[in-house]
Amino acid sequence: METRRSFAVRSGRQLATLNVSPLTMGAVAALLAVAAGAFFALYPPETYGLCMACHARDLVNWSLNQVVGTQLLVAEASAIFPVLTVVGVLAGALVAAVASGEFHWRTMDNPIKTFVYGVLVMNFALLAAGCSFRLALRAAAGEPLGLAGFGAFVAGVVGATWWLKREALR
Repeated sequence: METRRSFAVRSGRQLATLNVSPLTMGAVAALLAVAAGAFFALYPPETYGLCMACHARDLVNWSLNQVVGTQLLVAEASAIFPVLTVVGVLAGALVAAVASGEFHWRTMDNPIKTFVYGVLVMNFALLAAGCSFRLALRAAAGEPLGLAGFGAFVAGVVGATWWLKREALR
């Protein structure tokens, strides 16, 4: 089910409404990421432009390299300054949640278990050569690792959905 958001846009003296779907927004974000890479002449690893796992890893590694003086691996695109995709996504989500009145503080039932799950998801994403965005882009390019990783990702989503449905019906 696709939801649309309406945004007020001032056009001259009139105020018009612009309907944007998630698909349209995703396509615009992808085109902007490709255009920014071409404009700044960055040649990072293929499909690096939209990888939440790799950008987070590079942000942490770059920060540790600067503060502690380590020599942790950082992609070429983040060598001088880290790509701040993760910060932008979190800030955008916060602004959208507050603006729509959907922001709530929640306490996890078991914060340690939640933290461990997050660490596992991030590590497995890095082992799979990137997050789901990057796996989809690699699969679309026909790369064997991308195809295998995306296939495993889909199988995991289907399996987890089946398990959650089974648990909910208990």
